Amino acid sequence: MKPEHDERFRRIAEEYLERPGGDYAELLRRGQVSSPDGVDPEKWRAEIRAKARADKIRVITIRAGDRAIAARQRSIPKDQELAVLSAAMERGEVLRGVGERARALGHEIVRWLGHDDESIAICARCPARIYIRLDAATPVVDGEALDDSCTD
Repeated sequence: MKPEHDERFRRIAEEYLERPGGDYAELLRRGQVSSPDGVDPEKWRAEIRAKARADKIRVITIRAGDRAIAARQRSIPKDQELAVLSAAMERGEVLRGVGERARALGHEIVRWLGHDDESIAICARCPARIYIRLDAATPVVDGEALDDSCTD
């Protein structure tokens, strides 16, 4: 992976894992967040909802086993619906194609972590990574999972 992509990959992963601004800040930045391990999901949901109410932000929270998930409720202006839908579909197509390319090398790409116009993934079997940036006319795609066979 190119050094500049390696740095972005590491920063995205660190911010996701460390949540420097806390769970609520992560919700505002990414649009969704899940409760950390070991936290009471109901208490966590109540705290997220209270902060959102104070900021007049609409959120949805759900319980998923021993975790909770919160997501922002956003309304998209009618004149932007097509552009937002097209961008989401394009992102899905790029991620699907890159995932297939990695699977052809034996990698197992299970989940993607999105951060604005960037997405990262790690093979579930080995440490091979993928970095994607979609803010250019041609997507930036890089990573060991696209060049090397799975080591497991």
